[in-house]
Amino acid sequence: MTGTMFFNMLLNIGLLVLLATLLTNMASVRKLFRGENSTIIQKMALAVIFGAISIVSTYTGTKTGGAIVNTRVIGVLTAGIMGGPFVGMMTALIAGAHRFLFDIGGFTAASCAVSTLVEGVLGSLVYKKYKAGEMDSVDLFFLTAEAEILQMVIILMISKPLGAAMELVGKIAVPMIVMNSVGMVLFFKTFDMVYMREDSLFAERMRLSMGIADKSLVYLRKGFGKRENMEAVTDIIFGEIPCQAVIITDEEEVLAVSSLIDDSRFRREKFLEHLTGPAKGMKAECIWEEDLEEEIRPLFHALVTVTVPVMAGDEKIGSLSIVVKKRRRVERSIGDFLEELAKMFSTQLGVYNVEYQKKLRKKAEFKALQSQVNPHFLYNALNTISCICDEDAGKASDLILTLASYYRQTLENDQYMLDIDTEINHVRTYLEIEEARFEEKLRVEINVEDGLSCQVPSFILQPIVENAVRYGNSADGVRRVEISAKRMQSGTGEDLVRIGVRDHGKGFEPEEAERILTGNKTGSVGLKNVNERLKSTYGKRYGLEIRNTDDGADVSFCIPYQAES
Repeated sequence: MTGTMFFNMLLNIGLLVLLATLLTNMASVRKLFRGENSTIIQKMALAVIFGAISIVSTYTGTKTGGAIVNTRVIGVLTAGIMGGPFVGMMTALIAGAHRFLFDIGGFTAASCAVSTLVEGVLGSLVYKKYKAGEMDSVDLFFLTAEAEILQMVIILMISKPLGAAMELVGKIAVPMIVMNSVGMVLFFKTFDMVYMREDSLFAERMRLSMGIADKSLVYLRKGFGKRENMEAVTDIIFGEIPCQAVIITDEEEVLAVSSLIDDSRFRREKFLEHLTGPAKGMKAECIWEEDLEEEIRPLFHALVTVTVPVMAGDEKIGSLSIVVKKRRRVERSIGDFLEELAKMFSTQLGVYNVEYQKKLRKKAEFKALQSQVNPHFLYNALNTISCICDEDAGKASDLILTLASYYRQTLENDQYMLDIDTEINHVRTYLEIEEARFEEKLRVEINVEDGLSCQVPSFILQPIVENAVRYGNSADGVRRVEISAKRMQSGTGEDLVRIGVRDHGKGFEPEEAERILTGNKTGSVGLKNVNERLKSTYGKRYGLEIRNTDDGADVSFCIPYQAES
């Protein structure tokens, strides 16, 4: 008899493993099992599923001595362990009520119903431990054994007469404790194997998506919409995915197609309408042969197009599509892959847009600075030239050419970064005009470290020099300006370039320096713009340093050393 019980329980365990396999291959059920923040309806659905498994275990059990040797404990315990207290107790109520009603007044009907509720409590108690990954197969084995031992104790306590209960427990205890404990481990292993396979597929999909995204990054950084870049991207995807074609569109036309078959069909207006429609989230959609207009349907015989929108923020800017041969379930895996890839593309395009907007902002700031060339400087320069005309026409002519050169450099330059020699030469041009104005009352010394070759923001130095010339009048009436540039290292070993302008005037009032460094509107416009451009280009750690010396002021800044490209 004991051998028959073992064999029947083995069959029942096999049935449960089969049920677990079928359930975990259903996407909707897998979603329920994986739900972190399940709703009451989802939890009820899980309770019904596990309740049904437990009821099947009761029906397939072996009747002996007024009891049913069954595997019900596996379904009830699993409900509590995987679903939590609510699912565990609801499953226990369903399975316990069914067991009681299945054999009303039976020898073990009441005791088995009570033990089923206890099993639900046991499973619920270890829910958090399971979710934390702290339970292994050994824990499951002994937990099930404990639950079955408790069931035997409950039978002895409730079922009467005691002698018959003891005889029954003697027959069924070993088979139920051993087989259900083993069955529990096998039941969970089935879930684990399916989830491991799912995780492996997801990891492979992510690996493939990230690999393609990484290879495509250099082209996406150049902007979405440029045909040659999009053709390179479709070629990359086509080389990685077994498919008939890869298509990228904007909102109006096909930008690129990579295909081994005639690609003119993918450029048909009727087909394009299906790819450029309104976005419905980031979900992939399938365009079946039957969805197409009759005139182009023959061109897509036995093919399915899986398409997903490409987004820039909340705005759809195009679509990414893959055409594959119609095969069972292939569109689902392709759709999942495309969704992940499109998200990565959208993220990269978002980063590109941020960088592009940052460049535009810097360019706008630069243009604004160019437009703020001090009108007093122009007026004073023309006035100086006018005075010189009567004394030295040749010198006046040279100054006019110098002034023209200065404004041509200032207004025509559209490069944001320049080599330091070009920037210094621009300052020299400015100083030539100022020296003609102040004559011997302006003395300038320029010290640039020998061999220094680096990139600096265009037009970054002249506003500082202009400020020094304007306010650097010393007690003897001479304006002395010292310009220096040298390479140095910070305390953390960072390679820097320090550029400074020193004058011998009265220095800065503390409030004035504060207004410049904090961006206050009432501060010096030229120095304030320089300070903001430095921070915008290199980060908040970089900006002007203004300090008063014993005989004037020193305005300087340090920037990361950037060799000439």
